[in-house]
Amino acid sequence: MTTHDDSQGGRKNARSLAELHALGVMKRMPAALQLDPTEPTQLPSVEAPSLEGLSVARVPPAPLTEQDLVERFDALRRQHADARERQPGEAVALEDEVLLDVLGFANNRLMPFSARENWWVRVSEDPVLPGFFEALAGAKVGQSFGIELTLPDTYPVEALRGQQARFLIEVKAARELKLLEDDSPELLSRLGLGSITDVMRKLGDALAQERAEEAERLTRERVMDLLVERTPVELPSALVDEEVRRRWAEAERPILQHKDFQPDELQEALEGWLNDPLTRADAVYRLTLALALRAIAERDGIQPDRAATEAMLEDLAGFTGTSREELGRAVKEDAALARRLYEMALRTSVVDHVMKKVTLTPAAA
Repeated sequence: MTTHDDSQGGRKNARSLAELHALGVMKRMPAALQLDPTEPTQLPSVEAPSLEGLSVARVPPAPLTEQDLVERFDALRRQHADARERQPGEAVALEDEVLLDVLGFANNRLMPFSARENWWVRVSEDPVLPGFFEALAGAKVGQSFGIELTLPDTYPVEALRGQQARFLIEVKAARELKLLEDDSPELLSRLGLGSITDVMRKLGDALAQERAEEAERLTRERVMDLLVERTPVELPSALVDEEVRRRWAEAERPILQHKDFQPDELQEALEGWLNDPLTRADAVYRLTLALALRAIAERDGIQPDRAATEAMLEDLAGFTGTSREELGRAVKEDAALARRLYEMALRTSVVDHVMKKVTLTPAAA
């Protein structure tokens, strides 16, 4: 189930070091680098792909439109709006922000990727899942209910497109937002960015920077695609299963366990992931890329850069709400966490090494 950005409705909460271990580290690592040496499925050996003749056209930044600026300004208005928590039993209204638990079912089975827990969303139309968010209007805080709808032709799980689905929803909390007028002095004071002209200029600059960074990321992805193409490898089905199972265990299993799913129900949910072709294709790609990067590191003697490692630790500290000192202690006390951070830093160093070997041509007109 495709999500809104949680920052629209959620408040940033400090995470525990245990959550750092599970979320802050593991989600950002290439798949194969997470495999413990005790895993029963042996990693295949690959020859490091040649970096000779690597040439990629730069991805141009997406154009910045007036609508983009309007949407970013609207997000800022919501962020700085006056919020009132709705009381248990009070009805939710359009444009509220609500906290949900969600489970989606089709053909009497849990839909892959539909389980969400403590999910803040905006009650407004979303073309990705027509009818879903609008149906939240009128629901009461504390209520559990169902929404039935036909999944659109663009639904991420191809096999479910056009299928009738039922989403079981628990409305755990909601807040009503009172937005200030666009040119309100109070709004401008809360934003702290100057006049409305200054605000729009700074938003435009920030969006342009984001688009440039996104273009760089997509350009790197093109280079990674070439590495995968240059790394022929036959991955055992059991290894692909293990990678899918690992990601399911991180993302969905904890939610289902909280919902008291029984072992046979958990197995059925896992099989939904294991049997999804796009999920398996993504696992194959991630595993192949991780094996290629590992082989390049070994062939070219790449080691993590200390400065980059320190910068990564600072980023993780900010991301998790943990102080740099606490994070440092956690790394010293947890050998598994230290190893994962090392692997992250190694991956960054290898990618930087590869990018220095690539010829980047101008974006196509």
